[in-house]
Amino acid sequence: MDRQLLERAAVYHGAILRATAAGTAIATVYDGLAATGEPIDAFRAVASEHDFHMLDPGIALREGLYIDLGDNIDFFTVYYQPVPRR
Repeated sequence: MDRQLLERAAVYHGAILRATAAGTAIATVYDGLAATGEPIDAFRAVASEHDFHMLDPGIALREGLYIDLGDNIDFFTVYYQPVPRR
């Protein structure tokens, strides 16, 4: 299941992906409103393992935050900081 998380500016700080026992899991994070946005991070974990990325100070998003999730994902947690509206 793919997911658009934000439609506005934010700072992406990273994420953690955990695969199920069924097989390899992949996920791609985009700066955009769909998978046509700019890819900014990618995750891959073999069965029952995890892939963790923490970016400091983070990546400023201009368009929004979109996640393309593959199969065999137990969980995918995203760390971001919304930019306050003025």
